[in-house]
Amino acid sequence: MNSLRDRKVTSFMIFANLGNWHFLYNKKIVVWIFISKEVDIKNTQTVALNQRSLKKLNTFCLVLIIASWVLVACSERTSKEVPQEPSVNIVAQVITSTPEQEIIENQTEAPTTEKPQGADTAVNKENGDENQDAQEKSNAELSTLPIFDQFIQDIKTGEADKIVGMWVEGILALQVIYQPTNQPGFVSTLDRIATYFLYPWKHAGNHGLLAHNYLAGRFFFDMGVGDIIQLVFGDGNYMDFEVTEIKEFQALEPNNPYGNFIDLETGEQMTANNVFIEVYMGDFHTTLQTCIAHGGNTEWGRQFTVAPPLD
Repeated sequence: MNSLRDRKVTSFMIFANLGNWHFLYNKKIVVWIFISKEVDIKNTQTVALNQRSLKKLNTFCLVLIIASWVLVACSERTSKEVPQEPSVNIVAQVITSTPEQEIIENQTEAPTTEKPQGADTAVNKENGDENQDAQEKSNAELSTLPIFDQFIQDIKTGEADKIVGMWVEGILALQVIYQPTNQPGFVSTLDRIATYFLYPWKHAGNHGLLAHNYLAGRFFFDMGVGDIIQLVFGDGNYMDFEVTEIKEFQALEPNNPYGNFIDLETGEQMTANNVFIEVYMGDFHTTLQTCIAHGGNTEWGRQFTVAPPLD
């Protein structure tokens, strides 16, 4: 008859096997373990040997099961931690870590797919009022505008597929630089420089141009429906776009890139995604973007000047 020790070992093995089955069942891992033994009751040495072998086998199986369970748990955790791509948004942010002179001198990178971010802080003429000093400054700036042909010659780079300048007769003459591919929120901090917004071109084939309102963006407010925007390419060719719509939005949470906006014309509240889709997506066109200041808040709103190609 088996000794008390043998019965305890056998009970332990049964419990271990039941525990192993429980772990495997819960994790839906199917493992078949066949354990067979022949015990010669009369031969105590054989019994002891088989008991030791069986104990070692069960221990090995238990270790294997635990290792499999850990691997499954880690795999499930990794799959749950895959980051989700953020939604499109119009954000108030400035990134200036890349020297702008380097960007101006090296405009050879084609548009790439980067999560979009819009123009940011600006100081805008408020409530349509302008004092005499501002008017005199505006007149002085207009008097320094080059003639169109000279403007083209000054900014040509030879790159036929790159926009290098923007011209509006009697209003502005701006050089255009492209965002660095690793800085989707970059907006130039140099005057008379507009920044090419990569995301609309990549995802809709449309042109987007950004500028701070206290720099080149201040000229955007002098434009109106019917004005002609001429985008100049690096080879000297240009394309005409006619302003058909100027849309203005109040940012309900100016510092929140995912905040909602209010259409100042209709009073409709819209998400940042919907605003982006409305002004940048759709049929081929150019959109100019800058910020609106109001009541001391430099990020109070956004202005978008929409211009499809001239027929």
